[in-house]
Amino acid sequence: MTSLTERLADADGYLADLDLAEGLAPGEVLSGVELEACRFDGSVLEKSVVRECVFTDCTFTGCNLSMADLSGTRFTDCRFVDCKALAVSWGKVAPAPLSTRPWDFERCRLDLGSFRDLEASRARFVDCSMHEVDLAGTDLRESELRGCDLAGATFAATDLRGADLTGSTGYVVDPAENRVRGMRVDALAAGGILRAMGLVVDD
Repeated sequence: MTSLTERLADADGYLADLDLAEGLAPGEVLSGVELEACRFDGSVLEKSVVRECVFTDCTFTGCNLSMADLSGTRFTDCRFVDCKALAVSWGKVAPAPLSTRPWDFERCRLDLGSFRDLEASRARFVDCSMHEVDLAGTDLRESELRGCDLAGATFAATDLRGADLTGSTGYVVDPAENRVRGMRVDALAAGGILRAMGLVVDD
């Protein structure tokens, strides 16, 4: 199969409105290219280097991005569905100020990743596995984190004002260390938050 770098070389670094299955070999570098309205289906980008690229209105379905280096790459209005992206440092991604939704993940495995200090207000995480994800200092205002497994996730100086965490499990959010005004949780999680404040909750 042709690699993504070869496909882009033939297209002078720009592809638009295509269905793509090409991937990258571990350690292979993709740099300074632009893809618009492309649909990646089952692409393997594990341990690759995707540096200073631009993805706009792209959809990634069933892709493997685990341990990929995304330094300086910009994702604008992109969507990730049923993807595996373990140990990815999303904080290295370039800001996308024109994006209506900075991150959109559904049924993805994001374990051991880092969104530390990232601007991610209005992001969408639905039914994702987020074990030990670093969310310290992350701006998650008005975001959805619904139905996610957040076991071991780090919340410290995280802005969760207006965020929706209903249906999510495994997390501990201390209101003394995070901004939580207007955060939506279900009854079970509310009991844990109250206990974190030193209150005794009778069942």
